[in-house]
Amino acid sequence: MGWWRRWGPWPGRGPFSYLPPWQRPGWWGRGWWCWWWWTPPPSSAFPSRDEELSYLRSLESELRERLKQIEERLRELEEGKS
Repeated sequence: MGWWRRWGPWPGRGPFSYLPPWQRPGWWGRGWWCWWWWTPPPSSAFPSRDEELSYLRSLESELRERLKQIEERLRELEEGKS
C-alpha cells in the first residue's frame, strides 16, 4: 500500500487490513472481542444409533406428509381447479 514500509498500520492481511481490528466486520464493541468468541464450540460427538434412528423417522413422517400435500395439489391441477 505504500505506508509503513509496504504494510498497513494495523496487524493482519486481507481486505480490511487498513482498518483497526475493532472496526473490522465481525468485531463487537471496543477492544478485542469478536462475536464468534461467544459461541460455544460445536459438538464433535456423533449421535447415537437410537438418536439417529428417531431423527430419520421424524424426517420420514414429515416427508410423507409433504408428499401427500403435493399429490393432492397435483390432482387439483389435473382436474382444472386452481
